[in-house]
Amino acid sequence: MANSQVQVFILHLGLQQSIGPGDLRSMWATACESPDIAVSRRPSAHGHQASERPCFGLWAGRQFHRVPAEKRMRALLEARGFHFTLTHTAL
Repeated sequence: MANSQVQVFILHLGLQQSIGPGDLRSMWATACESPDIAVSRRPSAHGHQASERPCFGLWAGRQFHRVPAEKRMRALLEARGFHFTLTHTAL
């Protein structure tokens, strides 16, 4: 990840749901309307357990506009049938 990027959201998917890093990266770039993004898989607090929800970090660059990107990302996730929480992180 570039030094100019900061983590702006934490995404938790529903139990038994999954998404590949390329697919998530594509969705996030679309939501941000920018290629200056990154995604990361966050390790679970208790090691990998089947009962834990998948967790990802969503990163964006300096030209990031939080409100429209969040709305687009939520719409993209909902359209694909994901159950999720999308939590803001401090900038």
